[in-house]
Amino acid sequence: MKPNQPLSLADHRLLDLVWQAAPIPSPELCKLAQEKLGWKRTTTYTVIKRLCDKGCLRNEASVVTPLVDRATVQRADGQEVLQRSFHGSLPSFLAAFLQAGTVTDQEAEEIAQMLDDYRHGR
Repeated sequence: MKPNQPLSLADHRLLDLVWQAAPIPSPELCKLAQEKLGWKRTTTYTVIKRLCDKGCLRNEASVVTPLVDRATVQRADGQEVLQRSFHGSLPSFLAAFLQAGTVTDQEAEEIAQMLDDYRHGR
């Protein structure tokens, strides 16, 4: 399952906490969010509800569990950025990073290996 709506930074921050501690009682998640994010209890419950509405979390019997994993959210985020900022063009996306000089030689090798693996179905 993937999120049915784009996720905000606050959504991502709470999801990170849930992924690390799931399943987690919602009062404990509120304490964790206070400690790690400086959020009030009401803020945490608002974001929990929003993530439940987006299909990312379940909050049953005051226990919060993720309905999506990190890799699924990352793929959805990547597709959203690709569509929104690069009109769906992966080459344009990669060119932006390469032109900015933010890719190391090691990262370039890793990307080349990923493309090679993709081409050969590995």
